[in-house]
Amino acid sequence: MAWEKDLWQEQEFRDGDWSDSELLGCRFEGCVFIGGSFAGSRLAGCVFEGCRFRFTDLAGVLAKDCAFLNCLFDEANLFGAAFTGCKCTGTNFAGAKTTGLSLGSGDYSYCVLRGVSFAKTELVGADFSHADLRDCSFREADLRFAVFTQALMQGCDLAKADLRGGTLAGVEIRALKMKETSIDLPLAVTIAEGLGGRLL
Repeated sequence: MAWEKDLWQEQEFRDGDWSDSELLGCRFEGCVFIGGSFAGSRLAGCVFEGCRFRFTDLAGVLAKDCAFLNCLFDEANLFGAAFTGCKCTGTNFAGAKTTGLSLGSGDYSYCVLRGVSFAKTELVGADFSHADLRDCSFREADLRFAVFTQALMQGCDLAKADLRGGTLAGVEIRALKMKETSIDLPLAVTIAEGLGGRLL
């Protein structure tokens, strides 16, 4: 079933079923989803602004060029979900089940993503500015040109990740786990300065 260009505002949905649906350009503002399912759905160009997903099943959702702005995923199931080209500014994923969650290039600034694993994930050009990424795993991730300006990254595992072209300005370098991480000269300078050194 396809849903196109519908607008819902300040509504509460209990046990709604959008599973295996196609949502095109739909907009939800200030809505609360309690239970229910979007499992297996395809979302394209949709906007969720100030929405809350509580115990909602979003397993296997494919979201492309969507916006999740200042949303809260509270005990939601995001197992195997894939976000591509999405804008998720200010959204809190910390309370969700995020095993297998894939975030492609997109805007995740000011997001809360504590403890999420992005191991072996392609995140080229992703923006994590000011995001809470404490204890995340980026092992073997492709982070070329990714932006981490002022992000909280204590305990982040960046082993074997590719950070070339990326930005770590304002990040607490000493709190990162870096082993065999690919970096370029500008990043080497940032890291050296973060460790109290300087290039001569």
